[in-house]
Amino acid sequence: MRYPVYIIYDQQTEYVAKKICDNTYINGMVFSEHSYLTEYILTTIARKCKSEYFYVIRSVREILFPNFDFSFSPPDWDAHYIHTWNNDMCVLLFNSPLVLQDASHFGDDRLSDGKIHFKNISEKIYTYPVFDIIFLSYDEEYADVNYRALKARFPGAKRVHGVKGIFEAHKAAAELVKSDMFYVVDADAEILTDFNFSYQPHSLDRKSVHVWHSLNPVNDLEYGYGGVKLFPTKILLDYNGSPIDFTTSVSESFKVMEEISNVTKFNTDPFSAWRSGFRECAKLASKLIPNQDNSETEHRLLVWCTKGEDREFGDFAIIGAKEGAEFGKTHKDQPEQLGLINDFKWLENRFSS
Repeated sequence: MRYPVYIIYDQQTEYVAKKICDNTYINGMVFSEHSYLTEYILTTIARKCKSEYFYVIRSVREILFPNFDFSFSPPDWDAHYIHTWNNDMCVLLFNSPLVLQDASHFGDDRLSDGKIHFKNISEKIYTYPVFDIIFLSYDEEYADVNYRALKARFPGAKRVHGVKGIFEAHKAAAELVKSDMFYVVDADAEILTDFNFSYQPHSLDRKSVHVWHSLNPVNDLEYGYGGVKLFPTKILLDYNGSPIDFTTSVSESFKVMEEISNVTKFNTDPFSAWRSGFRECAKLASKLIPNQDNSETEHRLLVWCTKGEDREFGDFAIIGAKEGAEFGKTHKDQPEQLGLINDFKWLENRFSS
């Protein structure tokens, strides 16, 4: 028989809880401050149950149950255990009569004391949602090669090509996807072999923009420039703010992921190398990014402007970085002028002049 299933949530995790409910038959949603599993909540659920066991799902991350029917029955001698799956506290199975007998043996107070007895089952009973992967390209020399490499490993990846404007291209990507969040891969990104787009954000981070580090092949800097990004779809679609560096401003929450996702191979020709240095250093020098660390910013500016001349097209990256830094300082309080760094035709004309 299928046992009752209840999901615990609070104000911050309600969105994810509802997503789980949309894909799983749930007997009830139970509000608890900080999603804390109290004796009172456990007793209330147990009193509702007419069955020997009931399940509790914690809305920590969005999870799907493609094959599990919540009918698992432990042997009688294991009834006093809280059963978990795959060493994870997301899904818990309780014995109703024993909870009613003394709920203090099963609540989170006992958990924090390390006095709860668990029985782990190694079977993986749930999966995570799959987020769409969008490859953004405009005129990059090796875009086709990088896209083929991405598709070879991740066949579901899609491409947005030739949309004028960085912000407009991301909007087009958001309109194309079917998932609540989606990854963006830049055209000059060579994804590392151990990066697999499997990250699942905590329910508290579902509205955050996530940015992974990338490796700069000219100056060896490692930070978010050119890294893989994970966007909340609806927030990006609804965004009407500044398009200059919207990655850091589209959401109220921005999360840096220190894992390196890719090498940003922008140094494929003189113009691409110059353009990359110019755009990035204009943003850094204008202090455009909210809450940026000034000392870290100055360090990155210095490295962009001085290191890597011996690398392929590194001299053009350095020239672009110096010109971009000067442009950013000059126009730091002029958003209309700063917006030109996303106009690739304007950049091409400046490079050629």
